[in-house]
Amino acid sequence: MNPRISFVLQMSPSTSYENLEAVARNLLEGLNVLLNSEQVKCSIFLDGPVIEALYNVAKPLMFGKIQNAIRNGVLEFLGGGYYDPMLPLFPEDLQTMQLELHRDYLKKVLGAEPQGYFNSSLVWEPGMADVLERSRFDYALVTEAAVQDALGRSTPVSGWFTLEDRGALIRIVPVSEVLSKAIAEDNLSWRSVAEQYCRDGKSAIALLDIPSEPTEIIEFFGRFVDFVEMNEVQTRTVGFAVDQLETCGTISFLVSAGRRLGLPSTARTCRELLIRRPEINMHHKSFLNLYRRARSVLSGKKWLEFCHALLPAMAPLYFRDMHNRSGMRSMMVRKRSNRMLLSASQVLDDLTGFSGLRVDVCDFLLRGKKVLFCENPESSYLLDYRIGGALRAWNYKGAKTNLVNSWRDDGEPSFAFLDCLVPNVDFTPVKLEQMLYDRKHLLADPYDYRILRSDVGTEIMLDEEQGFDNEERKALFKIKKVFTFQGDAAKFTVSYAIDNLAYVNTKGYFGTILELGLLSHGDVNKVWIDGKNVRWNMMEPLLYPDGQSLEIRDEKAGCVFRMAFDRPTSIFIGSIFGATSTAAPQAFQGIRVFPFWNAPFNVLDRKAFKISVSVTKR
Repeated sequence: MNPRISFVLQMSPSTSYENLEAVARNLLEGLNVLLNSEQVKCSIFLDGPVIEALYNVAKPLMFGKIQNAIRNGVLEFLGGGYYDPMLPLFPEDLQTMQLELHRDYLKKVLGAEPQGYFNSSLVWEPGMADVLERSRFDYALVTEAAVQDALGRSTPVSGWFTLEDRGALIRIVPVSEVLSKAIAEDNLSWRSVAEQYCRDGKSAIALLDIPSEPTEIIEFFGRFVDFVEMNEVQTRTVGFAVDQLETCGTISFLVSAGRRLGLPSTARTCRELLIRRPEINMHHKSFLNLYRRARSVLSGKKWLEFCHALLPAMAPLYFRDMHNRSGMRSMMVRKRSNRMLLSASQVLDDLTGFSGLRVDVCDFLLRGKKVLFCENPESSYLLDYRIGGALRAWNYKGAKTNLVNSWRDDGEPSFAFLDCLVPNVDFTPVKLEQMLYDRKHLLADPYDYRILRSDVGTEIMLDEEQGFDNEERKALFKIKKVFTFQGDAAKFTVSYAIDNLAYVNTKGYFGTILELGLLSHGDVNKVWIDGKNVRWNMMEPLLYPDGQSLEIRDEKAGCVFRMAFDRPTSIFIGSIFGATSTAAPQAFQGIRVFPFWNAPFNVLDRKAFKISVSVTKR
């Protein structure tokens, strides 16, 4: 008997929204190749932006051909979120809005009423059944591994199962990743794999990615049609297969961490991304912060206008721990995520008429710990007084960029103004770079804070003792660290008053680390010190003695970063590199700036330093 397979086609997760017109034109040609075949029936999922691009470039006759194929059961368009989000990560009203936007657009453009729910990441968590039932979905596709775990089985699983959750009922259809991989890689064993799923009249479910490169799409559809015709595969849409079969049983509990997210095989839920990767967690929590603020002050048309600006930030691209523009390990993707969030923030500012400077003491990261969030119309800052009074985020709205946006392979978050006392030893720039990467000798104990008004804006005064080891002896500093934020510009100052409380003389170099998501690999000659261009090759670290101003010009981000010091300062600049999946650290992830002063402290000695910082448009 010839195998029965229900194919699900989707655009590759690495498809760029910036090239959708070319993707849409080739996708239409590819669909034409598929529809000219008389043997191929399949289900397909396209997110909202891709469908919109198809609508903009398609000729009426081609759309009519697609609509006829839908009516005749040759093509089934699956529903989902408009931006294909991982729904469990977001508030329920935004989940429903995503689902309804996609459904409405499918109905408007293709006249299709989706029966099945699909998410390219195939994530699932308890509670989704109710949302999907209210959005009129009959079945949902999930990973076979998740169903096997729910059933306590390791053998192949096909057919469909019922899942009831708090009175909501949904049919669960497992997708075989083993079969999908075998067919995608032209493995000759695919037929024997498929036969394990096709017993008792069942269909195997295989998921194939349509290439992200426009020039490869038509060829993909040609190969797909040839595969079906040459192997005499019986194809049918997933919806038809589900309607023709009886249930294979009931599932009481289901959870799936999804696919192609960069998670380890032991991960149980997609939420592990938020724990493992602080960059993804920052995007998620910044999203939720905007959502909560808007929900409390907007309603009606203003609320909908804001949501339409915020929804694109739910795209799965920003929730993948992956390389090569497929996830947040890519500097380009991180910059794009910041642009999305700050665009939504600007819409919120305009709708609420926001001006001046506000300071919130809140659990921004939702970890049960308060941090300080400061914002004016030009910039915003997330100040963590529990970790040495460092900046966890530093957003410049003019260029829609977060300056604290580098990526660390060790899974630790990036910071700006993370202070440390480097021992008084001879070191080369390379050795200093390693010390800074390892974050040794930090002054990162929690501070007490006070919020004060000043003539130029708001002062956040951090005041506390900081202990450290000095030449195998315990030592103690009393540090007063003051951030002065302006109310109408992306400018602020950081001043230090440091007292040596130990009855020992201390030698070392006091400095502060800034891990910045600026420049791109190859942007040479963009660093200026004391008004002079420093020819830095961005490969080897640079150490410049006795500078009083630093300027970094990022033309791609469209901003200029400036620091000025109240006294001559040694300035270290080095690149931050991350490892790819196949090599040692070589992917450019940002730059590390470390201004520092030779600071020998005698007993009960005091020293003071001040840094002025600004960011402007390029």
